[in-house]
Amino acid sequence: MRAGWRVLLAVVALLLGVMAVGTPACLYADEILRPCELFTRQDAEALLKETITEERVLESHLPAGATCRYAYSRDGSTYDIRVKVATDRSIAEEGIHDSAKDVFDRQIKTRRSHEYASKKLREFDGIGEGSFWDGSSLWALQGANLVIVTVNSLLEGSFKSMDEMNAAKEEQNLAYSMEIMATVLKRLE
Repeated sequence: MRAGWRVLLAVVALLLGVMAVGTPACLYADEILRPCELFTRQDAEALLKETITEERVLESHLPAGATCRYAYSRDGSTYDIRVKVATDRSIAEEGIHDSAKDVFDRQIKTRRSHEYASKKLREFDGIGEGSFWDGSSLWALQGANLVIVTVNSLLEGSFKSMDEMNAAKEEQNLAYSMEIMATVLKRLE
């Protein structure tokens, strides 16, 4: 029995090692997946009026693509911005969906039909070829690209209840996400 666990742990460690070595640049060398160029560290610092202490590019899945993460700390907590770009090619190579449009259409259809998710869903015109807010991320489709912006920002102030605070934080994160998305979509043109 112990030998079986050792083999299982060795296989898991090997798979994790292989996943850690791969980068979006290696996987899609002929395709430009540079979300940190679409929304830069300078853009993030100007928007948030904070010093970014961490910048990382992460390989993303479901849908496949690349994510740029900018983080900063304040009062012992960490806050961040994530800009994910998934392309038709990266999505098709992942083998789950056909294209950026396929992912976008399925996501919005599922959210519209789900009791809880439909309450959080907010659709917008004039942002890319289609966009929606799911309560924590802003999604937009533009050509062969699906862009997903997620912001976890510092909220200052006092509130009468946790619900009021959560609603204010969601609105603030949406406002930041809209500004970030406008920059990203302009640079994708």
